Amino acid sequence: MENIMFPNSIDSHLSQLEKINPVAFKAIEPRIARESFDCLAKLSRNEFTPEGRGSDYLDSIQLSLLARSEGVMDLLGKMHPNGRDGLCSSLIFCDLLAGDGYVNKVAHQLLGEARCPSFINSDVSKFMVDRCIRDGLFATWQGATDPFWIKDGSVDGVLMAYGTHHIPRAGRATAVRAAARILRPGGIFVLHDFEEGSPTARWFADVVSTHSVTPHDYPHFTAGEVLDLFAAAPFDDVTVQRISDPFVFHGGDEESALQLLAEYVVKMYGLEKLRSRTQRVLALLDEYFGVVVARNAHGECEARIARNALVGSGRRV
Repeated sequence: MENIMFPNSIDSHLSQLEKINPVAFKAIEPRIARESFDCLAKLSRNEFTPEGRGSDYLDSIQLSLLARSEGVMDLLGKMHPNGRDGLCSSLIFCDLLAGDGYVNKVAHQLLGEARCPSFINSDVSKFMVDRCIRDGLFATWQGATDPFWIKDGSVDGVLMAYGTHHIPRAGRATAVRAAARILRPGGIFVLHDFEEGSPTARWFADVVSTHSVTPHDYPHFTAGEVLDLFAAAPFDDVTVQRISDPFVFHGGDEESALQLLAEYVVKMYGLEKLRSRTQRVLALLDEYFGVVVARNAHGECEARIARNALVGSGRRV
């Protein structure tokens, strides 16, 4: 198998990471446990591969980087006591479910280089981590339950978002404790998922599982579960709340905005069986979320679906 991440050796990859971002590299444990990669090779064969919906997912990001930016920026604001105003490049944030570095890319585009935190993009999918590396991002191949690349108490913020339900229930407490391990005292952990029984959770169960190239049978979170997970780890100032996390698209007219929305959703979720059925996709989106089309302040036509996410946050004691 082609090894993009380690074309020569782990040592050469470490050298490459230090050049990409010396600030983030301060958090990296240089004595990497080689045996950890044996387990990762098995875990990495998940749905986010070229054989699953990984390529379609990447195509959706190419179609619109900022479609989910409202929710992303809300999450980033929760990772600093002063909100978004406190964000800067000297902060080290670890995104433990980074995929292709989506949150990092949104932050860099909207905050700029000086205010974008230094991200460690981590994911269990080697396909996604390879894409991060190709795009020049600081990235490590590791699972959320065992971020072995990262030193104890070395990062300012940890994020688990946009896929946290993929962590099996039996491993979720381990993942939260792992987040606490790598956080410095006073650092903030933010956990995001779509609530069990919510329209988004039902969308995954009813639509994605039926029409996607890969099944999607993962239990989502409840507010009580999130509170229990934080209570069992060294966190205080714990809050659990619901935030707006919509999909938003712009076009010159209603038809073009809706076409973008439908195309994005098909690619995002790998809805192969609905690929050429734009009106059916839009009807399903309206049924589960409600599709709203309006002119914005710039005169553009905006198509939006409302998603509400469950977000827990806590400060490392």
